[in-house]
Amino acid sequence: MERETVKKLCDNDLYLRSKLYCRGYLITDTCPQDSGYPFYGEWIQKQAGKFFLFHHPQLPCYIENDGKNTVGLFGHAYNPFSGETDENGILKELLKRIENNALLFDEINHLTGVFCLFVIRDGSMMLLNDTVGLFPVFFTTDGNAPFYASSHVNLIADFTGFTEDPYITRLRACKTFYHFGNQLPGVCSKFAEVERLSPNHYLKVGGEIKPVRFYSPHYLDIDDDEAVKRVCSAMQKTMEAIAAKWERPAISLTGGCDSKTTLAAANGIYDKFQYFSYDSQPNERPDAEAAVAICKALGLRHTLYEIPYEDEAFDNIEGIRAILIWNGGDIRDNNPNDVRKRAYLDKRNDFDVEVKSWASEVCRARYSKRYAGKMSFGKKPSPRKCTTFYKFLLNRKIVNETDKVFRHYLDNYFQSDDKRPIPWQDQLYWEWHWPARDGITIVCEHMFSDMITVPYNNRKVLELLLSTSYENRYKDVLYTRARERMDSRIDRAAEAIVDVNHTKTRALKERLYYTFNTLLPY
Repeated sequence: MERETVKKLCDNDLYLRSKLYCRGYLITDTCPQDSGYPFYGEWIQKQAGKFFLFHHPQLPCYIENDGKNTVGLFGHAYNPFSGETDENGILKELLKRIENNALLFDEINHLTGVFCLFVIRDGSMMLLNDTVGLFPVFFTTDGNAPFYASSHVNLIADFTGFTEDPYITRLRACKTFYHFGNQLPGVCSKFAEVERLSPNHYLKVGGEIKPVRFYSPHYLDIDDDEAVKRVCSAMQKTMEAIAAKWERPAISLTGGCDSKTTLAAANGIYDKFQYFSYDSQPNERPDAEAAVAICKALGLRHTLYEIPYEDEAFDNIEGIRAILIWNGGDIRDNNPNDVRKRAYLDKRNDFDVEVKSWASEVCRARYSKRYAGKMSFGKKPSPRKCTTFYKFLLNRKIVNETDKVFRHYLDNYFQSDDKRPIPWQDQLYWEWHWPARDGITIVCEHMFSDMITVPYNNRKVLELLLSTSYENRYKDVLYTRARERMDSRIDRAAEAIVDVNHTKTRALKERLYYTFNTLLPY
C-alpha cells in the first residue's frame, strides 16, 4: 500500500483520519511540523527535557517530575500488589526510586497494564514497555541521526522517508509467509533503520541508542501448589484493581483455559464486570456457546455480539481495512472477520475497557503443544531453530537470510538467567513471539475500537507460573487447579474449548518440518 493512498483516504474522511495510528504515540528529539498528515493538528503535544512527545487523543499520557528527573507513561498501568490504580501515583512511586535502578525496576516489575514507560535523568532517556511487550516500541537505531520511537512503525517512516527493506520484500513474497501471523523475525521491522524493542529490556537514548536487559525470566524456589495459591491471590487482586480502575470493565469470555481462569479470579466481584463473546465466523461459535453456558451457571448476564459475516453489512469497510493494514505496518492483510469485528465494535459504547486473557500462553509450553508433545528442544537456542519456529519457509535463500536476522536477535537481546534459567523456548515465546505478533495486534488492530487490558501481563504472575513443572504447564494442570480453587463451578459448566487450528495432524506435520529444517546444513 502506498502512503499517498492512505493520506488521500484520511484527507477526505474525518472518521478514518481519527483512526490513523489510533491510540499511538511518537517520541523524538527533533520536533516535526504538524501541517496535516499524519497528525492533522489533532494529536496532543508535550515536551519532556529535550524530547518531544506526541500522542493520539484517545491514548492517555501521564508525566511526573521532581524538578530534576521525569517519568512518564503512555497507555495505562496498575499495581495489583499495592492496590495502586492511578498512573500518577505509580509514577510518583517510581520517582522515589529513580536513583537506584534495582529498586526502580523491581517496582516496574509489579505493574500490570498495556503501556510504554519512559524515564529521563541527566538528559538521557530510558524507554521500555510492559511485561510481554504488548505496547510496541519501534525505534531508529542510528545514534547520529534524529531519534524516533513509536508504537507504529509506519509513523516513523512518515517523518523519515524510510523505504521497505529489500529482505522484507523478499520475505513477504514467499508463498507461505501469510500463514501463522503478522510477526517478523527477531527484532527487525519493515525498515532496515528501525528495530522493535524486546521486552525485559530498556532502550538507552542519549549519546548512543542501546538496548539493555533489566530482567531475565527465571525459576523461583517454590512448589506447584504454593505457586498456584500465589497466582490465585495475584489474579484476584488484579481483577479487583481493574474493577476499581474502570467503571464499566468487560471480560471477553470464551471456553478456553486462560479466559475461564480470568473469570474465576473475579469471583466475589462478578457484579463489577460485564461479560461478552464474539460470533464473527463459524469457528467462534463453540467458544461463544461455552461462554453462554458458563455465565448461565454462574447467574451472570452475557452479551453475544453477532457480527455480520459479510462485508456488505458495513459502510466504508474498505477504508477501515486500509487503515487497519497501514496501522499494523502494512505487513499482511488483516483477517476479514477481524476487520468486520473492529468496524462493528467501534460503533458501540458498551464498556470502558475489554479484559483480554492474553499473555498467559507464555507459561503453557506452547512449542511443545505446537510440535505434537515434543518436550526437549536442546539446551540452547540457535538461529536455525528460531527460524523454524517462525514460519514454514521453503526458499533456502530466505531461510539463510532469516537465520542471520535471528543471529542478530540472539546476540543482542537473548540472554538467559545465569543461575535459574527457564527453558529457552519459553523465554523466546515470551520475548519474541508475543511482542512480534500479538503486541502489534493489540495496539494496531484491537485498540482501533476499544481500550484493552490484560491481567496476566505481569512479571510477578508469569514468574510464578513459569516456576512450576514443565509437564504440568504442558497439560494445563495449574490452571485447572487455580479454577478449582477460585470457582469450581466454571469447569463443570462447559467443557474446555481447544483451538480448532491446532489439530493433531497439523502438529505432527509441524514436528516433521521442525526436524527436517533444523537438521539441514544449509
